[in-house]
Amino acid sequence: MARKPRVEFAGAFYHVIVRGNQRQNVFRHDQDRKDYLARVEHYRKRYGFSLYAYVLMSNHIHLLLERQSVGLSKIMQGIQFSYTQRYNRRHHTVGHLFQGRYKAIVCDRDAYLLELVRYIHLNPARLRKPLDPWKYRWSSHRAYLGEKTDVGVDTEAVLGQLARTPGKARAAYLRFMEEGLGAGHEEKYYQAIDQRFFGDDTFVENVSTQIDEKSIEPGAVRVGFDRIIKAVAAEFKVSREALTGSGRREDWVAGRRMLVYLARNWGAMTTGALGERLQRDPSMISRLCRDYEQKRDWQREKKLRGRL
Repeated sequence: MARKPRVEFAGAFYHVIVRGNQRQNVFRHDQDRKDYLARVEHYRKRYGFSLYAYVLMSNHIHLLLERQSVGLSKIMQGIQFSYTQRYNRRHHTVGHLFQGRYKAIVCDRDAYLLELVRYIHLNPARLRKPLDPWKYRWSSHRAYLGEKTDVGVDTEAVLGQLARTPGKARAAYLRFMEEGLGAGHEEKYYQAIDQRFFGDDTFVENVSTQIDEKSIEPGAVRVGFDRIIKAVAAEFKVSREALTGSGRREDWVAGRRMLVYLARNWGAMTTGALGERLQRDPSMISRLCRDYEQKRDWQREKKLRGRL
């Protein structure tokens, strides 16, 4: 799927996910982790962004931040480049440490701040060999308990929603965290409308006015697969079975391509989930989506938007 440009505007609230190049570890020991957090703190002070949560895992990093006058691209370039230089000098290595393009999802802060902080802080508990998230040193969880951390974390925005006094707010925060312990991996936090947004249609429309962009897809997370396949089948005048079957009739294949694209972009479905629903290999799902992207049927999409 073609990469979309970064969304940049003052006040944008991002869930940033940074991964090691080819999934390699980006920290060899605690000094590396301290150095990374020192880089985050340096640029937080320099560029004035707010940090609400972070967690450092072995091969990836989550940051929850809100930028102001300085763009996210400049912030992340400073953090990633300076840390890579230090890492390469310490370990006598060369080359790229991080995956070329980090993921940055613009989120509805009012709707998802609490949930995202919890999801990020519970990352250690979701490992194959789970770690205790309450004792994990390399997250901002302790900041929410009033303890000192390596980076300045804005905890008031979350705690202020839970109670009026610090003691009651921290107790409520711990209860909220405990309630999420059994949730496991939640794919919704990695899926995004138009590959870049996490929020409802109203939120996306509001963002589009700030960035003066008119090419944002409709609300992906709000359209179920059954509704999409029903609408596509009606548009192409074919049966649901024709779209999910193995026949090679031209209209069946054309409908199948559009179905896969819309399910991924309007329904926020993963390639793996689509493969299971359509009984096809994930590589075939990716190929169908890519084929459709090369020649999108804008007129039909507009008609389907009205139906959905």
